Amino acid sequence: MAALWRQSFPDDPARNEPLGMIARKLARDPELFWVACEPPADARAGSCSEAAAGAEAGSVVIGALVAGYDGVRGWLYHLAVTPVHRREGAATALVARAVDELRELGCHKVNLQVRETNREVRAFYESLGWTEDHSASLGRVIGDSP
Repeated sequence: MAALWRQSFPDDPARNEPLGMIARKLARDPELFWVACEPPADARAGSCSEAAAGAEAGSVVIGALVAGYDGVRGWLYHLAVTPVHRREGAATALVARAVDELRELGCHKVNLQVRETNREVRAFYESLGWTEDHSASLGRVIGDSP
């Protein structure tokens, strides 16, 4: 998964180093971390912990998605699918699984951010019914290290 994220997000800042992100997510709430494994024909989305435990023995990770929920809003982060497996349903299955899981936790609204320049990803989410909120996204880096 780390290689997939490095390939998919080459301009991410050092604080988003994939191995560190994966370790922190698995330590905090692994139930909001999913992977898509081959074969993509059924676009199965399973939990990262299941894949790591070998539930998909011999399978290859072709996609991943992280979500968060703070009791008010759900968030989707770092959706990625290997280039050769795009447009086969894996991303759609991952997003659907995340939204379903967030709904089960009591979440009523899910947000995500897409860089303005990433028209292809924006079009993907719009095809699934996501719309622009017309709000500003503000951020603040609070530490030097990941």
